[in-house]
Amino acid sequence: MSQIVSNPQYYVVDTNTIFDLHYGDLLEFVFRLPYTFIISDFIIHELKEPPFHQLSTMGLCVEHLDSDGVREITVLMAEYDKPSYADLSVLVLAKSKKTILITGDEDLRHAAISKGVDCYGTCWLINILAEESIISYTQAIDAYTRILKNRRNPPV
Repeated sequence: MSQIVSNPQYYVVDTNTIFDLHYGDLLEFVFRLPYTFIISDFIIHELKEPPFHQLSTMGLCVEHLDSDGVREITVLMAEYDKPSYADLSVLVLAKSKKTILITGDEDLRHAAISKGVDCYGTCWLINILAEESIISYTQAIDAYTRILKNRRNPPV
């Protein structure tokens, strides 16, 4: 792990992770973990299924970026072709919170790593659910299978 992680009780997630967890029927279990999961306000509009209001009642939190954060996104947009503005907003949020970014977006993962932000994928989170005995390893495998059947390819 890099030196940037100092807030392991907070995890920043992107929409890819949320979609993977939704298709794996794992959302209700994730919010049983003793962590706070946060998104930036720039990705709320992407959350239609499952809808944001449902996720917020489960425990998903929203953080707003300040003007320095917005400027940093603009700088990153010039540096990276692929991640969208909304995607980069979660990278900036994770960096500002000094915590881990959980994403399934390969381009975003590369950008995060190059900026010193620790980054993991959906499978890492599924493993934590099993390690914490919130789900069994059999349930974890079944969830991963459901995710794949929905044409999602979650990274580790």
